Amino acid sequence: MNHRIGDRRFLFAWQAIRAASQPAPEATAWHVAGVRWSRHRCSHAAPDHSFTVEVHRLDQEDPRNRWSVMVVTEHWWDERHNPLRTHVWATHLSGSKERIVAWFEVQARSLEKGQATAG
Repeated sequence: MNHRIGDRRFLFAWQAIRAASQPAPEATAWHVAGVRWSRHRCSHAAPDHSFTVEVHRLDQEDPRNRWSVMVVTEHWWDERHNPLRTHVWATHLSGSKERIVAWFEVQARSLEKGQATAG
């Protein structure tokens, strides 16, 4: 395992898994390979800027292998809806960091091979 939670490779894998598994653009909960995925969104618009923050929480539900990780995406725009900043970060909440990274690696490899990740 050459990467850590929150590094570029981890976030790229997270983004690919999300794109492949999210059942609909506005979905707020789904399952991926034994992991419960929840998504919460907060948006705000002001006269000169707007932003959206999405919080994704992934929880491994296996009682022998429980873990949780959070990934947050921030998108900021100016009054003409031109992008100002996009930021994505992740943090370990509980369980084995090694098992979290290993799960992401397995799912990313499955995607590369064209195998489904949902379920």
